[in-house]
Amino acid sequence: MITSRTQVTDMIQSAKILKGIKWSQIAEVVGQSKEWSTAACLGQMAMTKQQAEAVGELLELTDEAIAWLQIVPYK
Repeated sequence: MITSRTQVTDMIQSAKILKGIKWSQIAEVVGQSKEWSTAACLGQMAMTKQQAEAVGELLELTDEAIAWLQIVPYK
């Protein structure tokens, strides 16, 4: 069970490194700039369901992690 957005960020960074994926590749599937996509993956903004699912498929994230990507961060 995921209890914080930080855990999802850690999962994303780990998968990104293990798969050799660049932020620009993630941005391509998200459909936003590299900067926006990176910030969203690091938990600084929420993704749409479609964007979160695309990142989840690319990085092989769980459904729970994909749901967390759609939650508006507390700032």
